[in-house]
Amino acid sequence: MKTEIKILHAACCAASSPIRKHIESIAEKYNKEVTITEFTELQDVMGYGTTSFPSLVINGKVYDYKRVHKEEQLAQLL
Repeated sequence: MKTEIKILHAACCAASSPIRKHIESIAEKYNKEVTITEFTELQDVMGYGTTSFPSLVINGKVYDYKRVHKEEQLAQLL
C-alpha cells in the first residue's frame, strides 16, 4: 500500500529538502512505497490547521515532524 505524505514547511526550506531525503531513506530501508508532495505556500499549508513547522501529513493525519522524526517512529507511520 502506498503512503501519501505531504511535507508542510517554509519556502526557504524547500530546496533540497532534508526532510524529504530523510523520509525517502527510511521508506527505502523499510521497503515502503511513498508519494511525497511538499507545500510551502502559506495558503496551502494553513489549510491543514497546524502552526508547527515543519509538519507532515501522512494519509490525511497531521504530525509535528519534530515529534516523529526518529527513524522508528516514521517507519511505523509509513
